[in-house]
Amino acid sequence: MHILLAEDDQATLLLMKEWLEGWDHTVYPAENGLEGWSKCKLAPVDIVLTDAMMPDTEALSQLCKRVRKANSERYIYLILVTALDSQEEIVRGLEAGVDDYITKPVNFGQVRARLNLAARMVKLKRELTRSYKVIGAHHVETIGMLVNLIEVFNEDLAGHCRRVARLSGRLANRLPEVSDKDLSILEATGLLHDIGMVGVPQSVMTKSMTEMNGEEKDLYKSHPAQGEMILKEIKVLQPVSRLVRAHHEQFNGGGFPEGLKDTEIPPLAKIVSAADAYDNAVYKWKMPLEEIPGFLRRQRGYQLSPTLVDHLLEINLEDIEEERRKDFFEVLLQDVQEGMTLSRNVSMKNGTLVMPAKTELTSYAIERLKEYSDLKRIGNKVYVYKH
Repeated sequence: MHILLAEDDQATLLLMKEWLEGWDHTVYPAENGLEGWSKCKLAPVDIVLTDAMMPDTEALSQLCKRVRKANSERYIYLILVTALDSQEEIVRGLEAGVDDYITKPVNFGQVRARLNLAARMVKLKRELTRSYKVIGAHHVETIGMLVNLIEVFNEDLAGHCRRVARLSGRLANRLPEVSDKDLSILEATGLLHDIGMVGVPQSVMTKSMTEMNGEEKDLYKSHPAQGEMILKEIKVLQPVSRLVRAHHEQFNGGGFPEGLKDTEIPPLAKIVSAADAYDNAVYKWKMPLEEIPGFLRRQRGYQLSPTLVDHLLEINLEDIEEERRKDFFEVLLQDVQEGMTLSRNVSMKNGTLVMPAKTELTSYAIERLKEYSDLKRIGNKVYVYKH
């Protein structure tokens, strides 16, 4: 093991260094907490063995906290050396992230036993970290594969899911109760919330609920449960599947499939629901950003949580300001007109350039883009400059 030995007493430092090196450990001596942290950042430290009685108590506490908070795959085991009757030091050390402690007077057998335990724990923790990393990689690959499935089914739906995931993240960043762990679940839920729509006819997807007949409504209302069924078979996505099922529940209890209301709805599902409603208003129903506040206020306390509506109103103001700063806008190919000028390259999915930015669109160029879109080589939207 590579051991950082933080000890301000030179005699004790030399004695313990001799012990540790005699047990085939590599030792990095430090006389205070600041020096210890500097060496931790540079050396491949496995275990920190530190004296609680060093003069720079605050620096020692910071050493423990920094080691514990460091985002590293190499888990570092912290052992505090403290006086036998110093419960206050022990509690302070545990709060700072210490794993174990040794009481003074230190003896040969005690130190060796603690280090053997530390070595086993370090190996176990690092193995778990590697396992989680593999699971995480598969998790990302699985989500990517499912998003690709949605895209094959319907490009617009896939775009909607990606935007909902981003907007859900923007909302979550305004909510202190949403943890880092929640964020990854929330992003996955946003990306996959409409995966159950792959079982709904595309003719139904373009309609509003008021335009659907009874059978179409039943098909549409089945998609949250269908999404849950698809995802719950994948173990790492089971938390996401439960949120996908709940993303059409409404604050007042008028949603589906369960008719949950307010606190009965999972908080992360409320966030995705709010992002979903906002994105549909902007992109599906083509509502101008300036009209969104009226729409949101009508949904406040009805479909959506009042708190989330307040945050969406702030986001809407940000979106309006960003839109004003842009010198381009997105337009469907069916709405492209002669004389418009591309603000971005149009490329196939494999990266092949179809038409460069700053091309002024003639009738021939527009027909060419539509042909490529019909062949599924490009999307059905382009970006053009504002005039």
